[in-house]
Amino acid sequence: QDWRDGTVLMVAFMNQEALQKTIETKSVHFWSRSRQTLWEKGETSGHKLQLKDLFLDCDGDALLVKVEPVGPTCHTGERACFFSRLDSPETTTSESWGGILERLYQTIQERKRQPSSESYTSKLLEGGVDRILKKVVEEAGEVAIAGKGGKKDEIVYETADLLFHTVVALGYHNITPQEIYQELATRFGTSGLRKGPTS
Repeated sequence: QDWRDGTVLMVAFMNQEALQKTIETKSVHFWSRSRQTLWEKGETSGHKLQLKDLFLDCDGDALLVKVEPVGPTCHTGERACFFSRLDSPETTTSESWGGILERLYQTIQERKRQPSSESYTSKLLEGGVDRILKKVVEEAGEVAIAGKGGKKDEIVYETADLLFHTVVALGYHNITPQEIYQELATRFGTSGLRKGPTS
């Protein structure tokens, strides 16, 4: 929870180790039950949660952590994770756009750490920046050709290829999807103030 105005930012799991680390460092840590590892919020993106206060609920099984967020808390680039109304037409049960890109980015980082001879992504990364960027240019051309042809399924397919290779390029340079979300966010409502595709 944002200590300044009470906005609920996110919900996550802590064990004793994560709690102790949070108290010691004043930076919020959580425990990943799927990976069985300790992690610090914002350790990749830089969007950390600085501890301000801690409250224990009446049953002793939940914590309210009051924080000062450094940047957006949600991986989509939103200030908080709770931004989709349940009754909104845009709300679906499918994975969010931002979530897909984030998962793809994490997979790319994993391939950097642990290459696989059977992985196309690993081969791209091993080929270096020139090979990756060559594919980005090729796929951009395919999108242009598909767009000219006007067939929806071809445009969707080629755009997915372009996005994939673009995220590989981002991962190569350790640029997170959150950084792209933030840049896009600056382009809304700035018509006449700066040049850009949304102005």
